Amino acid sequence: MKKNYLFPHCFQTVGWVLAVLSVIGFLVFRLFFPDLLFKMPALYFERIPILGDSESSGFFCMANSSILSIVIPTLTIGLVFIGFSKEKIEDECVKSLREQSLVWATYITALLFVIATLTIYGIAYTYVPYLVFFVFLLIFILRFKMELHRFNKGGER
Repeated sequence: MKKNYLFPHCFQTVGWVLAVLSVIGFLVFRLFFPDLLFKMPALYFERIPILGDSESSGFFCMANSSILSIVIPTLTIGLVFIGFSKEKIEDECVKSLREQSLVWATYITALLFVIATLTIYGIAYTYVPYLVFFVFLLIFILRFKMELHRFNKGGER
């Protein structure tokens, strides 16, 4: 039984649109509307020591200034669509290039994660796990597209 876990080729265009819009949206909001608040649904749990360590938990709509709440999921979906959509011609060679790029991206991302863990401390380190997935997808996409371009031009691999 032959299984194919790739999205149709048209998802690649959707992925590019989502990725570009999320980056542009992030830049526009950070540059022109840095203090804009918007309500987002949230699962929330907090201990409030002033009130005798009572707990506040549940599902709320909270005012949030972080555009990242929208950008991170949108960019993630966009990058997954770009990286895991079929090419126009999806043959064994393209499959091999995709697998090699995945392995290569895994090695590089693991190395970068180890370096970040050994060199970044404090509150800044809390961003590292979030960035690891984006870095992995970006490295995979860049490597795969470069290798595919090199292969299509007839260059040496």
